[in-house]
Amino acid sequence: MFKGLLFLGAGAIISRLHTHDMEKMGALAKRMPWTAAACLIGCLAISAIPPLNGFISEWYTWQSLFSLSRVEAVALQLAGPIAMVMLAVTGGLAVMCFVKMYGITFCGAPRSTHAEEAQEVPNTMIVAMLLLAALCVFIALSASWLAPKIMHIAHAFTNTPPVTVASGIALVPGTFHTRITPSLLLLLLLAMPLLPGLYWLWCRSRRAAFRRTGDAWACGYGWENAMAPSGNGVMQPLRVVFSALFRLRQQLDPTLRLNKDLAHVTARAQSTEPFWDERVIRPIVSATQRLAKEIQHLQSGDFRLYCLYLVAALVVLLIAIAV
Repeated sequence: MFKGLLFLGAGAIISRLHTHDMEKMGALAKRMPWTAAACLIGCLAISAIPPLNGFISEWYTWQSLFSLSRVEAVALQLAGPIAMVMLAVTGGLAVMCFVKMYGITFCGAPRSTHAEEAQEVPNTMIVAMLLLAALCVFIALSASWLAPKIMHIAHAFTNTPPVTVASGIALVPGTFHTRITPSLLLLLLLAMPLLPGLYWLWCRSRRAAFRRTGDAWACGYGWENAMAPSGNGVMQPLRVVFSALFRLRQQLDPTLRLNKDLAHVTARAQSTEPFWDERVIRPIVSATQRLAKEIQHLQSGDFRLYCLYLVAALVVLLIAIAV
């Protein structure tokens, strides 16, 4: 639900600003309040913040990973902690990603003419986004009712015993009434004031100012919209932390002498190279493409050859069963 909501929100923004560059957006929450509210719910949901459906799905994932300590297979017992660390890192990265997305897009000052002149999208687009936002909340609050339905479907497809969430943090067999743990209910109840609180803050921001305001202080210089924090600036600490994966390269290039007082001025350039893509992703893609090109010769279009493939596959299966 939240992915579809965010896609609709992105489409609404692009339809008004005619650009994909977040650096040319900003302050859209004042000009597109309904879109901003819906996108905020989507960002919170995908970041697994209660009481939204993303939190429920991640909660069940954590429950499953904790339950790996109860199995007898040593490989699964070792895989559990590794998967939990990866899930925790992924959750943190997701939060940082969508803080950047929402902050740079909807907050701050407008960075382009289109952002200054943006208007809210038509009501049909707003209704579609609000419907998905409401479903994100509904699925989370009705998890105790939806979980048995989904469990029945999974049981029908896999023909395996149903597994339920009991009290605590373990997955053990039980009744459908024990799917939601007391701690989960407590977290959901504590998070209930979140949405009314956000709505109150939004309404308060629309009131008339009760104190005198002026331009932001810019160390004596005139304020410009370009001085607002950029997406690259927000994510700069993250790029430094993961620089080993992306091979961060810095360069210092001397500039022309401007005058005798600025003789030592230099311009600094920084670029991020896709080290991970070059060393891991691209070799896998190239090998897959070469393999697909070789397999393509099997599609000759001859019906008799396809029948031969079926007979050969049947023989292999019979041999495997016999062995």
